[in-house]
Amino acid sequence: MRYGDLIQFEPIESVVQLRDADEAASARQLVSTYVISDEMAERLVEVAIPNLQFDQPSDNKGLLVVGNYGTGKSHLMSVISAICEHGDLLSALGNAQVAQAAERIAGKFKVFRTEIGATTMSLRDILVGELEEHLAAMGVTYTFPDASQVPNNKRAFEEMMAAFHQTWPDHGLLLVVDELLDYLRTRKDQELILDLNFLREVGEVCKDLRFRFMAGVQEAIFDSPRFAFVADSIRRVKDRFEQILIARKDVKFVVAERLLKKTGEQQAKIREYLTPFAKFYSHMNERMDEFIRLFPVHPDYIDTFERVTAVEKREVLKTLSLAMKKLLDQEVPEDRPGLIAYDSYWTNLRENPSFRAVPDIKAVIDCSQVLESRIEQAFTRPAYKPMALRIIHALSVHRLTTGDIYAPLGATAEELRDALCLYQPGIEDLGGDPADDLLSQVETVLREIHKTVSGQFISSNPDNRQFYLDLKKTDDFDALIEKRAESLDASQLDRYYYEALKRVMECTDQTYVTGYKIWQHELTWLEHKAARQGYLFFGAPNERSTAVPPRDFYLYFIQPFDPPHFKDEKKADEVFLRLTNTDEEFRTALTNYAAALDLASTSSGHAKATYESKATGFLRDLAGWLQKHMTDAFEVTYQGRTKSLVEWAKGKSIRELSGIASHERINFRDLVNTIAGIVLSAHFQDQAPEYPYFSVLITGQNREQAAQDALRAIAGQNRTKQATAVLDALELLDGERLDPYRSRYAKHILNILKKKGHGQVVNRSELIQEVYGVEYFAPDKGYRLEPEWAVVVLAALVYSGDLVLSIPGKKFDATGLPQLAATTIDELAHFKHIERPKDWNLPALKALFELLGLTPGMAQLVTQGKEEPVQQLQKAISEYVDRLVRAQQVVREGIVFWGQDLLSAGHGSRVAGQDSGLGTLDSRLEKTKSFLESLQAYSSPGKLKNFRYDAQEVKRHEDGLKALSEIESLQELVSDLGPVASYLSTAEAVLPTDHEWVERMKAVRTEVLTAVTSYGSRVSGQKDSGHATRDPRPELQRKLGDLKKSYVQAYLAMHTRARLGVNEDKRKSALMGDERLKTLSRLSTIDLMPRQHLTDFQNRLAGLKSCFALTEQDLDASPVCPHCSFRPGTEAPAAPAATVLEHLDTELDKLLEDWTSTLLANLEDPTTRGNLDLLKPEARSLVDAFLERRKLPDELGQDFIHALQEVLSGLVKVAVTPEDLRAALLKGGSPATPAEMKKRFEEYLDELTKGHEQGKVRIVLE
Repeated sequence: MRYGDLIQFEPIESVVQLRDADEAASARQLVSTYVISDEMAERLVEVAIPNLQFDQPSDNKGLLVVGNYGTGKSHLMSVISAICEHGDLLSALGNAQVAQAAERIAGKFKVFRTEIGATTMSLRDILVGELEEHLAAMGVTYTFPDASQVPNNKRAFEEMMAAFHQTWPDHGLLLVVDELLDYLRTRKDQELILDLNFLREVGEVCKDLRFRFMAGVQEAIFDSPRFAFVADSIRRVKDRFEQILIARKDVKFVVAERLLKKTGEQQAKIREYLTPFAKFYSHMNERMDEFIRLFPVHPDYIDTFERVTAVEKREVLKTLSLAMKKLLDQEVPEDRPGLIAYDSYWTNLRENPSFRAVPDIKAVIDCSQVLESRIEQAFTRPAYKPMALRIIHALSVHRLTTGDIYAPLGATAEELRDALCLYQPGIEDLGGDPADDLLSQVETVLREIHKTVSGQFISSNPDNRQFYLDLKKTDDFDALIEKRAESLDASQLDRYYYEALKRVMECTDQTYVTGYKIWQHELTWLEHKAARQGYLFFGAPNERSTAVPPRDFYLYFIQPFDPPHFKDEKKADEVFLRLTNTDEEFRTALTNYAAALDLASTSSGHAKATYESKATGFLRDLAGWLQKHMTDAFEVTYQGRTKSLVEWAKGKSIRELSGIASHERINFRDLVNTIAGIVLSAHFQDQAPEYPYFSVLITGQNREQAAQDALRAIAGQNRTKQATAVLDALELLDGERLDPYRSRYAKHILNILKKKGHGQVVNRSELIQEVYGVEYFAPDKGYRLEPEWAVVVLAALVYSGDLVLSIPGKKFDATGLPQLAATTIDELAHFKHIERPKDWNLPALKALFELLGLTPGMAQLVTQGKEEPVQQLQKAISEYVDRLVRAQQVVREGIVFWGQDLLSAGHGSRVAGQDSGLGTLDSRLEKTKSFLESLQAYSSPGKLKNFRYDAQEVKRHEDGLKALSEIESLQELVSDLGPVASYLSTAEAVLPTDHEWVERMKAVRTEVLTAVTSYGSRVSGQKDSGHATRDPRPELQRKLGDLKKSYVQAYLAMHTRARLGVNEDKRKSALMGDERLKTLSRLSTIDLMPRQHLTDFQNRLAGLKSCFALTEQDLDASPVCPHCSFRPGTEAPAAPAATVLEHLDTELDKLLEDWTSTLLANLEDPTTRGNLDLLKPEARSLVDAFLERRKLPDELGQDFIHALQEVLSGLVKVAVTPEDLRAALLKGGSPATPAEMKKRFEEYLDELTKGHEQGKVRIVLE
C-alpha cells in the first residue's frame, strides 16, 4: 500500500501573488481552490463582509488579513477581492454560508491590487501613486495634492471618490495591499509615525465614503514589539481597522481538505493502519480523527512549525506539499507509524543556503552537525541510530521555537515519543505497558546520545526533565568534574564537607573569629526551657583558646577525612560530633562539589558560571544527604563516652524536646541542638543549680521582650502568656496574685537590703557580678540569673512597696510602676542602686478609710501587706468618683421640678451652703473628685506605703461628700414627685383655663414647691438643724394624687358630653346612610337647589366624633384620651353630642320638605310651565305624577332628575350669601330710614338680576 493510495493529493507549490487575481481566469481558479473552515467562514461573515458592504450605513473600518508566510494570506485576499470585482465568481466559492453573505459585496467594486516592494517612498506616496495610476487606466482623471499642501487627507479622498463616481456611480473602490508589515519594518521612527497616521486616515475614510482598504500582514501589527515605541499611534490605527486572523486551525483545515483530501474509504484504511500503534502514545486514540484527517502529517508538525520564529519566510503549505510529493510512490511502512513529524523539517532548514545567513539558525545547524557526525561515527548501539538521529533533528528544530536559542528549554522524553511517533520494532514483545516500554526505550536512546557526545551540546534540565541543545556547552563539564574529583586530597574534602555542614547548620558567612570556622551558638537547656550561650567549632579543641570570653559550652565537628591530633580532656562543657557512616552517594556528591568549586576557581566566563551552577546542585545534594542521614551518620562523644545521636536521645522524645509539630520534619540543626542540649543538661545544672524553670521557651532573641512583658504585667497592664511564664518561673506568683515574698530571688535581695543601716543603699555591684566578662545575678548562690530577670524581681519588690529602684536621673517607687514598665530593659538593667521606702502613714490611712465609710481598722491590715482592704478601698473610691461626676453634671444642668430650677438663685444657695470654707457647691464637688482620683494610683499595699496626704488633708474632704449626699437626696425627692407633677402640668394645658380644677391645681403647686425647697434647705443644714428632718414625701404624694384623681373625673365627664357613645355612633352611621340624605344628594344636581344647605348639614353630621373606649386606667397613664385625643381647652363648648345628633335627624325631615316645596313652586310657575310641553311623554308623565301627588316618588330615578333639570333649565339661579346681603344693606351707612333701606335692597336686587329676565330669576340664599 503506497501513500498515494491513501490520499487525493493536490499540490500547493507555487506562492499565490496578489496580482494573479487581476486575470479573470486566474481569479476563478483562486476562488474555486480556496477551502474555508467553519471558523474562517464565521470571520468572513461576521467581520470581512459587513465592513466591505455599503448597502447599509455602518461604522465601516479597514481590514487587516493576518497570517504567517505560506498560510494562505495572499490567497484569501485574492478570493475576497475577486468576488468584490466579479459577481459571477460566487458560484465557484466552496462555502454556501459565505456565498450567501457575500451577495452584498459581489461585483460591486472596482479593485486595485498592489504589493509593496523594497522602496524608500512614504506610504502615502506609494498608495496615492497606485490610486492615480489605476484611476487613469479606467479613464478617471484625479491628482492628489502634495502632502505638504494639505492639513489632512480626508478632503482629497472625498474629491477622488467624487471623480470616481462620475464614471462609476454605482460602484465602490477597493484598494488591496500585500506585504504591508515588511514595508513598515523598514521605516525609520519619524517616518513610521507619519505612515501610521496616514494608515489611520485611510481607515477613517472607509466610514463615510464607498472607498474600502484591505492589507495583508505577517503578524498582528498591533501586538508587535517592533512598534512598541509608537504605541499611541498604533492604538489609534487599531480603532479604525478590524483583523482577520488565519489561525493554526485554518492551516490544518487547508492541509486536510485540499492538500491531503481523503475519501471515506481511504479514511477507514488509515484508521485500520494507525489503530495498532495508538497504544504506544498518549492521546493518539483521543486525537485519532485529527491524525486521520492530516495523515501522513503528524498534527503536532504544524503546531511546532508555527513556533519556529527564527525562520521568517517559512511556508508551511509549500513545505508539506514538497515533502508529500517525495512520499507519494513510497510504500507505507508496516513496522512503524509512517508519519511525517517535525524532525523532517530539519532537512529543509539545513539544506536551504539562505537560512545560514541567519546567525541563530547557523549556530543551531553547526551544533547539530557536530552531534550528527558523532552519532554516525561513535554510536554504540546501531539498532537505535535512526531514532537517535531523529531525536537530534527534532531537538534542533525545537531549539528554534523557544525565542532565545540559549534558554534551558526543550522536550521531555515523553513529548519526543508522542510528537515524533518514535518507534522501535520489537517493543511490542516486551510485555509491559506499551507506552511505558516505548518511553523507557526513548530514555535509553537519550542517555546513549549523551554518552556518545560526552555531554557536549546536549543537556537536560533536572527540574522539568526536558532535553535541549545547549549551544554553549562546548566542553563536557561533568566529565571534567569527575576527572578532577579523582585527584582531590583529604584536607580539600574536609574543607568542602564543612561548606555543606555550614549550610545545614545554618551558619552565616561571618565567623566569630576571623580566619577560624568558629561561630557563637545558642543551645536550649531543655529542662529549664532557657537558652545557653556557647561556641560552634568546625575543627578540634586545639582552637578553643581563640574563642573569648569563655562561654557555657563548646560544640566541635571534627574533620572526617584528615582529623588533627588532639587530646580529649573530657571537659564537662565540650561535645564532639564525628561523621562516621558515609556511603557512595555522599562521597560522589562531596567529591563532585569539591571538584566543581576547585575547577571554578581556575576558570572564567561561561565555564566558571557553569562550574558554580553545578557546584550549587552538588551542594544541594550534599545538604540533602546530611539531612536524610543525620540520625545514623554521626557519632557524639561527651566526656569520653561515644554514642550515635539516637542512642543519646534514648527514652526521650526528640520531636517534643525540639518543639516540632507531628506533621513537620526535624531539620539537621534542630536535631544537633536537641542532642547537644540532652548531653550538656547535667553540666548546665551544675553551673546554675537554682536557675528558674520556664514554661515557655526563652531564647537570647526573646528574653528582653519576655522581661518587658513581665514588667507590664507587674504594672497592672495586659498579662500575656509569656509574662505569666516569667513571673511564675521567678516564683513571684501566688495563683494569679503577685506575691514576691514566695520568691527565693526576692528574699535574697531583701536580706541584702535589711543588712543596710537607715538611709543606706544597695549598689548594683552588690547584686550583679561578672563571670568571665558576662554579668549574672548571684552566680555564687547558684542562681546565675541574667540581669533582665533581676530587673523583673526588683520590679516586683517595687510593686510590694519593699524598695525603691534608682536609675540615672529617676527613682521608681510603687506609684511609679507605669513609668518603670515604659522604660527599656537595657536602661533598667544598668540601675544605680536600690533603697528602702518611707515608713507607713497610719493616721492618714485610718482617716481615709473612715472618710469612705470603711472600717478604720482596715488600715492596720494594709501595713501587714494584705491586698483585700486595698481592693475594697479602690472599689469605694471608684464608686464615689462616679457619683461625684454625676452630681457635677446635675449641678451644671440644674434640678428642675415643676418648671423651676431648685439649684438656681434663691434655691441653690440654700442647698449649696454659701458659708462653707470651700466656696460654691460645684468647686466643693470638683476638689473632692480630684482628691479621690489621685488616690486611684495607690492600688497595692506597696503603693500605700508612699501615701502623701496627712490626716487633716483627708478630713477636709468630708464637706464635699456631704454636699454630694445633699444633691442625691434632693434628686431622689424630685424623681419621686416628678412624674406626677409632669402629668399635672400637661393636664393643666388640656383643660379650659377657666375650669375650677385649674385654679385648685395652681394652689396645690404653690404649696408643693414651697415644701420641696424648704426640704432642700433643711437637708443642707440651713434650717432646723437641731431637729430631725421629717420626710415630706408621703404628704406631698397624697396631695398630688388627690389632685390627679379629681382631674380624671372632670375629664371623663367632659369627654362623655363631647363624644358619641356606642348607641349614638350607630345612629350617626344610620343617618349618614339615610335614604332622605341620598334623595337630597340626587336633587342637589339640579342647579336651582340650594346645595350649600345640604353641605352644611353633612359637615355638621360628620363633625360629631365618636369615642367609647376611654377608661380610668387610660387617663391614669396619660392626661389625654389615647383614642380620640380630646382636648376640652381647644374644642369650642357645645351642646352634648347626643342632643346635636337628635336635632340633626329632625332637621333632615325639614330640609327634604323645604326642597320638595321649592321644586313644586317652581314647576307650577307660569315661566316654566311652557317647558313641560317640550318633554318627551315618559318624562312628562313622571313630572305630572309629582305635581299631582305633591310628594317625591319613592324611587328617585335618573329619568325624573333629568326631566326636572330640563323643565327648570330656563330659570336662572342667583346665589346670595348673608354676608353679601348685609354689605349691600349697610352700603351708605347705618342707621337708615325704611325708605333708604328699601331703596338699597331694590338696587341690590337690580344689580343681581341685571341681564336676566326678571321672571326667570330665582334667588337662592346660600
